[in-house]
Amino acid sequence: MQPLLTIKNLKKYFPIHAGILNKTVGHVKAVDGIHFNVYPGETLGIVGESGCGKSTTGRTILRLSEPTEGEVLFNGKDLAKLSKEEMRRMRKDIQMIFQDPFASLNPRKTIKQTLMESLVVHGIGSKEERKKRIEEIIQVVGLRPEHLDRHPHDFSGGQRQRISIARALVVNPKVIIADEPVSALDVSIQSQILNLMKDLKKEFQLTMIFISHDLSVVKHLCDRVAVMYLGRVVEIADKKSLFANPSHPYTQALLSAIPQANKAQKKERILLHGDLPSPANPPSGCTFHPRCRFATELCKSTPPELREVSEAHMVSCHLYEEINQR
Repeated sequence: MQPLLTIKNLKKYFPIHAGILNKTVGHVKAVDGIHFNVYPGETLGIVGESGCGKSTTGRTILRLSEPTEGEVLFNGKDLAKLSKEEMRRMRKDIQMIFQDPFASLNPRKTIKQTLMESLVVHGIGSKEERKKRIEEIIQVVGLRPEHLDRHPHDFSGGQRQRISIARALVVNPKVIIADEPVSALDVSIQSQILNLMKDLKKEFQLTMIFISHDLSVVKHLCDRVAVMYLGRVVEIADKKSLFANPSHPYTQALLSAIPQANKAQKKERILLHGDLPSPANPPSGCTFHPRCRFATELCKSTPPELREVSEAHMVSCHLYEEINQR
């Protein structure tokens, strides 16, 4: 199967300015040369601790933040090389759901105006067709047509996120990038939104990139998972393989932190020592080596490549064979 979206050597560096002349004295390497594919109809999860670059990856794919280097191929077209007008038209096919639904909705506009704006900008349908489309999509996400004349502050957090999902779906996109869409919601509401997204994926045959720090959420929703650490993908595999056989030391530590309801299934907790290094000054070699219990001199000097260790399972680790034989 041909991938719908291909990311090649994607980098996003933010300049650090200092001094009276505001000179560039360094860069924050938020995304530092990542590679992955997204296939039609699948949901790819991107996970990692705060500051690893997962949200920046989503924004850079959509060019809400311009890439420093690399390719973002969508149906064979490199989004990084499109003009602003071409990219504006392309956003009909790639939509984003943001983490904070209240901040992403215009407080001065009614829900009807917000949804209508997307259709008008992309020239979709006549006036009557747009009205019908809006009424349909608002019901699909679990709200009622009478809600269309209200403003964002009239709704709860969960309802606002449903509106954000409706805004993304109303233009019938091919890919949705969801940036931690439930992390700002109450736990009681999170499951409702996740189940809604799972149902919508089937109904609309959506391809999704789901960004989260919650591995239990990713396990519920995603088909494949990419694990990021300090701007790089350290492991990528299908959900079943990753959770059953985590092969990178960082992935093993993340999975060991998931709470277990059954005490008989409780695993040994792997504690990572030290803080996440600064992306402005990442460690040499493998960026994980200062916190890795298996690190050697090779890890400190030579960056590992992301390589396939089994079918559709890729790991970036020099010591993969040795670690997984223990």
